[in-house]
Amino acid sequence: MGLGDMLGQAVNAFGGTDAIVSKISESGIDLSSLTSMDADGVKALLDEKGIDLSMLEGLGLSVDDVIAKVREHLG
Repeated sequence: MGLGDMLGQAVNAFGGTDAIVSKISESGIDLSSLTSMDADGVKALLDEKGIDLSMLEGLGLSVDDVIAKVREHLG
């Protein structure tokens, strides 16, 4: 299984990209701000809002890759 497949499964485990984007939006984060932040800034902001992505690392997936996938979805 390639990284893309694993990343897709991880995103789906969280309810899909739409569900992740919805959860971020519900936390009061301006989604457009995520596209201009570096990965560390995004992680810090999500952590500050109570969105824990450490589960992904426990599954052996890169949080940076998930952030990139969400950014791609935001277009």
